[in-house]
Amino acid sequence: MGKDVLRKIKSLRRKLDKSIVKNGLNSEETREISNEIDELINQYYKEIKEVEFPDTSYMKYFFDKSYQSLKAVTQQLERFPVVEEWNSFAKKNNYLSHISLEYISKLDWKYLKIKVERELNVNI
Repeated sequence: MGKDVLRKIKSLRRKLDKSIVKNGLNSEETREISNEIDELINQYYKEIKEVEFPDTSYMKYFFDKSYQSLKAVTQQLERFPVVEEWNSFAKKNNYLSHISLEYISKLDWKYLKIKVERELNVNI
């Protein structure tokens, strides 16, 4: 499903570019195409889930351990760490880097921040 949605988004993006050139940014046709793209993007992100590993997997173990540590570091710092802080901490303590956490969770760093803060019920 994901590849089909991405293909449709690409196609609509080309249509949108043509519509902008032909009709302008504020035309009805341009807005309709833009809304279609927004819907597809939302659909795509709703379907994305964390990469799943078997319970016996070392990667799952290290992800869980790293994620819990990320939450602990956030509490200790009273703010979510920036990438450089986390990567330095992770390297010293044998945790996954921010890139690995992003890949497995399928969330970029800013969305990981939101998730951690929500779980900690912290308004940082």
